[in-house]
Amino acid sequence: MNSVNPKSCLLVIVFCVPLLQGCATIASSREYPVAFENSGGKTYFAIHDQKNQLVHQGVTPEQVTLPAKSAPFRPAKYNVTFAGAGEFTQHRELHAGVDPWTAGNILVGGGLGAIVDGATGAMFKLPANVNADVPAQYAIADPAQGARMAMRHSDAVEQAGAWQPDVRRVEYQSALPPSR
Repeated sequence: MNSVNPKSCLLVIVFCVPLLQGCATIASSREYPVAFENSGGKTYFAIHDQKNQLVHQGVTPEQVTLPAKSAPFRPAKYNVTFAGAGEFTQHRELHAGVDPWTAGNILVGGGLGAIVDGATGAMFKLPANVNADVPAQYAIADPAQGARMAMRHSDAVEQAGAWQPDVRRVEYQSALPPSR
């Protein structure tokens, strides 16, 4: 008759649990596809990182893959400009949130896995889409014209010292309840 040795089980657990560390690193991604859309139809959009460097520009609808971290342990933040004629240019702030898989590190064994996830960027996740509502009659689908409008509008806003009132923050939100 074959019996299970308790010491053998303990050794297996001791050596296997550390392999589960870094759950988000294994189960998640460091980059996420984000869909950029406009309810009023095609319009130009530009994505700038937190250093105000152009990351991508295009015409909606388009899917762009973006990194979820800006530096180790720092979630990515992007400013997205949707060009529209006149005062219809819109801005969205895109922020990465904490990936729920990171909670697995805390539950299974804590610190080491969370450090790995934070350093690699797997701790963070971006939302699946960013939407604008530039009306169809004001939407600018020509990339060259859209880039000029977006740049002109961004310069005017920067000179005024603040973003226009239509800035909306878009952030990944976990389905997990907040921890206490």
